[in-house]
Amino acid sequence: MLRTPGQWMTQQQQAGRRLCLILEGNSNARQPLMAPRNLGQCCSLYGGSAVAALAADGPVILLVEQFDEPALVGLLEHPEMNWGWLGSLPDADLGDVIEHWQARMLVGPPGNQALYRFHDNRTLGRALTSVPVAQWPAYLGPLISVCYWHEEQWCCANNPAPGKYPIPDPAPWLNIPNPQASAILQANILRYLLAEHSESLAALVEFQDPGGWLAQVLDEARSWQWYGALQLEFLVVRRLAEATGPRVIQWQPLKGEAPEEHFRRVAEQWRTLGQA
Repeated sequence: MLRTPGQWMTQQQQAGRRLCLILEGNSNARQPLMAPRNLGQCCSLYGGSAVAALAADGPVILLVEQFDEPALVGLLEHPEMNWGWLGSLPDADLGDVIEHWQARMLVGPPGNQALYRFHDNRTLGRALTSVPVAQWPAYLGPLISVCYWHEEQWCCANNPAPGKYPIPDPAPWLNIPNPQASAILQANILRYLLAEHSESLAALVEFQDPGGWLAQVLDEARSWQWYGALQLEFLVVRRLAEATGPRVIQWQPLKGEAPEEHFRRVAEQWRTLGQA
């Protein structure tokens, strides 16, 4: 356990390492920290990847040299905001770290993939607590050490063998139960609706609590075994349209209908209505 992240940062610098910050994309500190840095000192972790369309709002990685930057100090003083975590590198080249996490950020089979929230300190903390130390190198890759807020305290973990590694199959960090998974999913969906469907969400707020409404929609998804990202997006967006307008299709599964058949039927019904 660390008393302060400053101790860890000083130790890493004294060992001749460079420091980096993995920062949540929606953090208020993003712009103040990125503004004074050049392209070699900061980069979107989603940029140039399969989810490049999300780069503007996705996590970023930044080199850290001055501990007294006001925006950085503000982050370290409020770790409960779960803004991300710190890492150390052998040099100032961020390329290997970016390549490492881009290879691990999409999980699931093609067509049914989801984003792995490696930039969330809670995700990192759960992984390092649950995955055996011998498997840390495949998880942390080129990072020599990491510093993060986990379960109400500052923690650090040292990578026993930094380097480039293939992703093990199965990846042990993907088999860890997340006690906050439901709350995180709900928060992410509401953030998405606010950004992409703000008018419909505003109309919903006038007569219903968005959190309660979304919880009911996600309960439907679980009962129907619609777990894929595309299935969830389809269900939430169309349910929102119906919540603020007329109900137009029959959502409940037919007797004996498998989850995939159910989804295809409803999606086709919605597409047909859209062409009418």
